[in-house]
Amino acid sequence: MRLCFLPRLAGTIRFRCCCLVTILALVTFLYLLVNMIITHSAKNQCARCYEAIDVVYTWVNGSDQKFLDKIKLYVDIPDRARYDDKNELKYSLRSLEKYAPWIRQIFIVTNGQIPYWLNLDHPRVRLVQHEDIADDGTLLPTFSSATIETFIHRIPGLSKNFLYMNDDIFLGAPLFPDDLMTLSEGVKIFTAWLVPDCAPDCPWMFVGDGSCDSHCYLEECQFDGGDCDHPDYQEHDHEHDDDEYRMMTEGEDTFIDELKRSPRGAKKPDNSHDIYEVFRQFNASSTKQLVEKFNRDKMKSSKLSSKRNAPKSDSDAEHEVKSEERFASSQDIFAHSLIHTNKVFNRVYGFKNRKVLAHVGFLLNVDVAEAMLRKFPNEFAVTKHHRFRAKDDMQYAFSYYHFLMSESKNKSLSEIFDDFDTDGSGTWSDREIRTLLAKIYSLPLDWSAVRYFEEVVTNCSLLQNNFLPLEHQPEQRLIHPTLVYERYEDSTIPTVTKGLVLGCHELTDMMRANFGQVPLYRFHINQKTGIFSNFKMLTSNITQVVDALDELRKSPKKFNCINDNLAEENAEENQLISALLEDFYLSLFPARSQFELENNYRNRFQYHSDYKAWLARKTLLRNAVYAVCLLVFVVCTKMLCFRHKGKFARTLVFFSSSSRTDYSSI
Repeated sequence: MRLCFLPRLAGTIRFRCCCLVTILALVTFLYLLVNMIITHSAKNQCARCYEAIDVVYTWVNGSDQKFLDKIKLYVDIPDRARYDDKNELKYSLRSLEKYAPWIRQIFIVTNGQIPYWLNLDHPRVRLVQHEDIADDGTLLPTFSSATIETFIHRIPGLSKNFLYMNDDIFLGAPLFPDDLMTLSEGVKIFTAWLVPDCAPDCPWMFVGDGSCDSHCYLEECQFDGGDCDHPDYQEHDHEHDDDEYRMMTEGEDTFIDELKRSPRGAKKPDNSHDIYEVFRQFNASSTKQLVEKFNRDKMKSSKLSSKRNAPKSDSDAEHEVKSEERFASSQDIFAHSLIHTNKVFNRVYGFKNRKVLAHVGFLLNVDVAEAMLRKFPNEFAVTKHHRFRAKDDMQYAFSYYHFLMSESKNKSLSEIFDDFDTDGSGTWSDREIRTLLAKIYSLPLDWSAVRYFEEVVTNCSLLQNNFLPLEHQPEQRLIHPTLVYERYEDSTIPTVTKGLVLGCHELTDMMRANFGQVPLYRFHINQKTGIFSNFKMLTSNITQVVDALDELRKSPKKFNCINDNLAEENAEENQLISALLEDFYLSLFPARSQFELENNYRNRFQYHSDYKAWLARKTLLRNAVYAVCLLVFVVCTKMLCFRHKGKFARTLVFFSSSSRTDYSSI
């Protein structure tokens, strides 16, 4: 009986163990499945709002003596004040946690240094070294922010849209993704002030304006944008241009008077044929071009006459001296690099009045950054070969946003026609034509423009029908009949089909000139930059610093920048200003963020290379301990199994012999 009971007991134990393992596996599977569904649902819900956005910081500890010694290998006297660290990054992260908790990950790009207060184990924080993301054409080590910015978009795992911030920028109010980009308007651009003048008395608005300015005929100003043929160019009066304008307008007025005197649709008088041809040469934008030409010539004439005839008063002379002083003081490396970048964009996209970006966080796109680098490979190659900031650097933020605003794509004539064919009838109605003309001409819309468009359409229709066989002309009219609701009661123009428009050179030229190019990227220039950003310069003047910090306390904006411009020779004042700045930050963000270590702790390592070596040793030791533990577990399990197997076998032999004895006795 005992011998029969043992196999049954062993089978019961095995069955129960299998059931327990199955239940545990099922519970684990259900937990992972539910967790995956919840996570996927949350991601989809977030994706419907906006895509994930990461933050990229560039940081350096210029107070580190080892870092300064490395700089001295390439320059005799380093600019210590420029690289000095005042814990700005720590408080910027505190502001980020408080006002932008929706940020996904935080990447800190460094030259190998580690903030002593940073929590390296936090899952949302990653340190990235220059050498890990710089491309082959970059000269390392580099101490130039312009060079570092050229490869920040190459961070592995970085979101497609990311917010780039300097460590001296902190948030002072809640920041939302809609403050940076919207689905309807695209990315928001915050502009501040015009690019610095290329020369004294030569703002960029004078360059390439069609009038020669001797002050602008310099290499720095791209020789006035081609307005002067040679340096001895004599600025002439524009009286003959005004005479030309009067002749044209007189001819136009004569033609318009003839049209007004004749009934609508009447035959044009023969003596007005030449006038009509002159008017037709201006194409569909004749009135607009005439007005623009007149305004431009008047502006040039006023500018030239004021330069020649206006006597300089004492205030004007003082203003000129101040202008020259301001120009000289602004010609630092940053200003020169802005001028250089603007010259590059002038060569590629034409002469425009471009503005510098405000001191805010920049929402960048990885694909747009790559496209910009491909557009200007040689210019950015020069920037990448600089260890320190240089005058011929390409300013990254300025280049990025003006590239984004300047790039365009061609729109086909068929697409342009369909844009104005709002009812989808395949023809342009009188209402749709009115919309077309309103987008081309200056308002109020002149009757001569409408009349001219009708003449062009009528002539093109007659020309096209003359080249069609007679048997096809009624067929063409049947395919696109003139709908009643598309024509006004007194309208006399033929049916304006897509074929008619595409076959009319006057109309196609007009469409290409006005609607042929559209922006490649969606963007919106925010005109209220002051609402979003504050900029304060940190100088060695204690009174000015106190006033500036109080102004930030009074009205903090979404983005606040405290730029360090301390004079290195004022050591005592600078030490006091650093204490004032620390007190200011603590007044706004006194609580420790989740990205920091506790107050009593600090990182063991100052450099990422030492941290990586220690982490490698730690990982190796941990894996070795795991391997030893696994080996010990396997050995112990084997020994325990063999031991119990021996006992079980001896038990079976014992019970077997006892059973035989009992049976034999019976």
